[in-house]
Amino acid sequence: MDHEDRQPHRIPTGHGDEVELAIFSPKMHQTHFPSLQITGYLLSIILTLLAFGMVAYHWMPMASLIPVILILAFIQAGLQLGIFMHLREGRGTTWQIPVLALAVSIGLGIVGFSIWIMMFKSGVS
Repeated sequence: MDHEDRQPHRIPTGHGDEVELAIFSPKMHQTHFPSLQITGYLLSIILTLLAFGMVAYHWMPMASLIPVILILAFIQAGLQLGIFMHLREGRGTTWQIPVLALAVSIGLGIVGFSIWIMMFKSGVS
């Protein structure tokens, strides 16, 4: 094999795929305890059980129950985005904003249309 046929070893310049691949490569050498993830998981379970308890055991009147559950849902969504979806990590969050906006709009659309269908289910047959 000729010396000219081989690719020379490239030094990363910061402008190409070599930087992207280095960022996305798994870090197998890290062995720290995932205390942040365990704390986030426990907080998610507590928030879910709190919302379930409020509904199942009628801890609040219905008029104040729905806003409290929505607040708990937004807290849990923020917690999950920050800890489990790594929204606050990475090179920058600029590219994540349109993706997050699309996901939120799809989710709100599904919830909104589900409520709309449930409200008018007697007229649909």
